[in-house]
Amino acid sequence: MESVTSAPIDLAKELDGLHQLLYMRGGIRPSNAAVDELTKLLLMKIAAEREPDSVVTGDVRLGSVVDYIRRDDRDSIPLAKAAFQVANGLPSLAARLPDGEVQTVWPLDEPLRVSRHDVLSEALRILESIELGTAGACDPLGAAFDVFLRGKYEHAGGLGTYLTPEGVVDLMVNVGFELLEAAGPDHAGPYLMGDPCCGSGRFLVGLLHEARRRGIAERWLEGGRLLFGADQSASSVAMARVNLLASGVPAPEVFVVEDSITDRHVSQQCGRYSLILTNPPFGDKKYDSAEGIERAARVLPALAGSARVDPALAFVARCVELLAPGGVAGIILPDGVGDGRAMRRLMLGEPRVELPVSVEGVVSLPPVTFAPAGTTAKTSVIFLRKSAPEARRHVFLARADRVGFVMSKGSPACDPKGDDLPRLTEGIRRLVAEQCAWRPSPQLARRRLAELSSLDASTLDEAAELARSLLKDAGGFEARTVLRFDGKRRVRLAGDLPFVSVLHVDELGGVDWHLAGGHRPVTPGQLAEPGELLVSLLNPRKFRAAVVPESVGRIQCSSEFGVYRTDIDPYAALVMLQHPLVRRQIAPLGRGTSSSRRRIDATDVLSLMLPPVDDAAAARAGETAREHLGSIARAASGLRHLYMDPSVHAPSEERDGQSRGVIGGQAGFSDGYGAEHLPGLGSQCST
Repeated sequence: MESVTSAPIDLAKELDGLHQLLYMRGGIRPSNAAVDELTKLLLMKIAAEREPDSVVTGDVRLGSVVDYIRRDDRDSIPLAKAAFQVANGLPSLAARLPDGEVQTVWPLDEPLRVSRHDVLSEALRILESIELGTAGACDPLGAAFDVFLRGKYEHAGGLGTYLTPEGVVDLMVNVGFELLEAAGPDHAGPYLMGDPCCGSGRFLVGLLHEARRRGIAERWLEGGRLLFGADQSASSVAMARVNLLASGVPAPEVFVVEDSITDRHVSQQCGRYSLILTNPPFGDKKYDSAEGIERAARVLPALAGSARVDPALAFVARCVELLAPGGVAGIILPDGVGDGRAMRRLMLGEPRVELPVSVEGVVSLPPVTFAPAGTTAKTSVIFLRKSAPEARRHVFLARADRVGFVMSKGSPACDPKGDDLPRLTEGIRRLVAEQCAWRPSPQLARRRLAELSSLDASTLDEAAELARSLLKDAGGFEARTVLRFDGKRRVRLAGDLPFVSVLHVDELGGVDWHLAGGHRPVTPGQLAEPGELLVSLLNPRKFRAAVVPESVGRIQCSSEFGVYRTDIDPYAALVMLQHPLVRRQIAPLGRGTSSSRRRIDATDVLSLMLPPVDDAAAARAGETAREHLGSIARAASGLRHLYMDPSVHAPSEERDGQSRGVIGGQAGFSDGYGAEHLPGLGSQCST
């Protein structure tokens, strides 16, 4: 069990108390403005430490304003309002815009809106515990954002985003730096970094603190504009600016944009950044900018011609544009997006000379990760690099089951079972830095890029990884070596062809051709030819696969099958797929929420590691399987005819004749249990 730091959770508890005070006593309206007001008070604290002698009013200076507020509850509100105006107007605390101009954190006419002394005092008390400019500082405004907008507060005003937990930020920052440094000195600097949808600036703060920890912060900051953030929410930009000021950045380059995908100032940064970390907004078909979609389609061709797309995909494309050659991006995406068609085509499809992009690794996150913000969406972090993919290069896959907290009565509490993220961070760091001999572990594995068929790391399974490793070490090979998937050949239902559903195939590969011959589903299926292999893509823990025999001819089958062609004896291929170590690999691959409806993709089958076998052994195995399956089919047919033979049930000549009149005379009786015969049987028996 990993140790869990309680600092962020302790701060969240303090802020939750302030949240309750605000809810019960008011003092800040509207409700979402509470976060803005706390941000303004933190700016006052920063100003008091940086320029304590600045005059607020009379003989009151910024450095002593908090003491005055504590002593005098009658004049505390006017004094705090005046102190904020002074702090906000200080040139030393101004932010920098892309054109080189400076801008105050808020407009100069923006007031402090706190109206109750008790609320003001409690907020200042909480802020007093926050150390400024320290490498271990957390994101206090992000924590406030998370707490204040939970429960009784409305998700409005452009703040409907999901704050990334600090443990996830730490992992992404550490892995991002390791990936940069592993690429060598040509790609290890100049450490231009940013987040095109920065929110409260949590990733920006994390990047800064890690740069300090690695001893590169001073020369990094001295270089000028090396930390960049943008967001369409003015409140979020203010939070990010103040967070960076609190961390020691002299003039944060964080600014408001209408759309980060199309903004010209953001476009000026294209090709400059070594490292981007981001958690973009997502939602199916929520982004409808024609200009933005056209731009994103240059990176993700699958988006071309779409009127609306998921904004997360548009941000993936934007990050690729912003990266310098060799640069790295870590992006949090919903699993349906990260492992969707567009991302697979970008990361795993044919390389594009004009747009070199490769996947470095994937970290699967549990549903609780963003539960404090009100969503249990399953997400993953995808790390990509702007460089040409190399088929033999390794990609890491990691699965976090715990992130250090659980939800208790609507609020985060320390998870007593620990936190997987620190251990995974260290494991990935060692894997990236050392590239040493690798032994699979329950939650961390590596694959060659050429072996990947999916960007979903949630299916990682220790037994499956061990099985794959054992077969590979023994000289095994991937199924794609002997199997081909050419897509689904969908057709309308044809009454003269058998139709095989998953239920017609047993665990040994036998098919009930009798039932398939009379099966006529409502949903059309796909064609399969003799000698082709059917593999069920539904519920892989109940593996089903079969060969279409030459004696049966062309068939139709359910779309729940993948239909594969092979250049070897298909029965030999079936034997290899049925190997226990192969079935162990496929069992955990299902995706979906229902255990009985979990699915795999046809390409997952091609990535399975098969046992080594020579041509002679494959021929023997194939012939033996063909004979046994034929024997099963003949036995089933014989039993069916036996059960339907009227002579077996007739005790006498007379009974035999009556039975033949009742049953044997039905046309087509010898074909078996055709449903069309049952009404006739019932009517004869009733008379």
